[in-house]
Amino acid sequence: MIEEVTVYSRVSKLIGIACIVVALGALAQEQKKKEWVDRAEFDLYNSVTGEAAPAKKIELLNQWKQKYPNSQFAQERLTLYVNAYAATAKYAELIDTAKQILQIDPKDLTSLYWITSLTRSLGNTSPDALDSGEKVALTLLNSLDAIFAADKKPAGTSDDAWKKARDDMEMLSLKTLGWVTMAKKNNAGAEKYFVRILSKAPNDGEVTYWMYTVIRAAGIRERNSEALFYLARAASLTGAGALPEDQRKKVDDFFVKAYVSWHGEDAEGLKELRKLSLASTSPPAGFRIKTAAEIAIEQQNKFMKEKPQLAFWLGIKKELAADQGIQFFQERVKGAALPGKIEGTEYTKMKGKLVAHRPAANPKELILNMDTEGPAMNGEVTLRLEAPLRGRADTGTVIEFEGVAAEFAKEPSFMLTFEVEKGGLSGWPAQAATPPPAKKAGKKGKK
Repeated sequence: MIEEVTVYSRVSKLIGIACIVVALGALAQEQKKKEWVDRAEFDLYNSVTGEAAPAKKIELLNQWKQKYPNSQFAQERLTLYVNAYAATAKYAELIDTAKQILQIDPKDLTSLYWITSLTRSLGNTSPDALDSGEKVALTLLNSLDAIFAADKKPAGTSDDAWKKARDDMEMLSLKTLGWVTMAKKNNAGAEKYFVRILSKAPNDGEVTYWMYTVIRAAGIRERNSEALFYLARAASLTGAGALPEDQRKKVDDFFVKAYVSWHGEDAEGLKELRKLSLASTSPPAGFRIKTAAEIAIEQQNKFMKEKPQLAFWLGIKKELAADQGIQFFQERVKGAALPGKIEGTEYTKMKGKLVAHRPAANPKELILNMDTEGPAMNGEVTLRLEAPLRGRADTGTVIEFEGVAAEFAKEPSFMLTFEVEKGGLSGWPAQAATPPPAKKAGKKGKK
């Protein structure tokens, strides 16, 4: 709901005291050219202007209109109606009355101001409301030079106040035109208005957020980083021009979620984006935020380069552990010589750490865990050796191998079994063969 204030305070807040003089001072000038029907009409007019209560003022205006429908001051009466409707938040009546004034005087500042302002404030996105608001806002924008000409400046108004009044009206017009264009889903057209506004008011948090909205709505993936920049700026701006604090906090929460959705969890990156957005009104050339998918691919490529054997194994394990793991083994893994060549590396063997071996000496089976650097010691791979190894090896010994996948069990515990030929394994510590147990000496019989 729009703030319910009198027309005087409302206009004073947005466009300065100079515009009040222009908008509401015309009546005094017109009185010199027009005549009252009789003394009673003049007294009724004085009653209207002297009444402080807006609702009572409307009652008096209705009496004036009923008794003097053809008054020479009909336009001024309509303006007083507009002011009273504004003070009582009767915005539909206000807009209808302002339109009547514009039929008489297409450049009436009060009417242009109110329709332009209310088009955006009321948020009516019906085609008629948007078209009407756009037409009036364009008229206001194109009439500013005439309305605020030097010879129109009221006595006692400073040049700075006069210029500020014009600048405020221009900003009002542009914001309404941008909002209407955005509501019509003309994103490119709205963006042009917003760029123009931000060149004059770079810290306007509302328009900065609108910039995010139209860029994102355009659906051009390559511009998503740019959209996030404006969202970060709208969420981070404080002080003059910034969004009201309650709205800013909501935008900030939305910004964090949008950033994480696009880029992933990154507290430092979030902090840097806020800092960058406050340092510049627009993204620097070449600005780009990596997606979470891009980061994941980079990390995977780095992992595969630094630990190709483990990466190769994890790829196989993922498929085997999936719902269709048994089928994958039967169709793609069983009987295959693994690992073969791992592209981009010099390694041709898989690698794991020893969990156990059977038998305890000179084993023909090794149980391995394939993560040689992690703490896990559960068996994942069994190696069946063509020939027994000599001696024993400590738990954790790193073994490299290549072999033919022979069996796979998913339940009760994951285990992939390889047949390994002589020469297909390395890493077993060199040592002498463990001698067989000594036979006990028997007693010599008598001859």
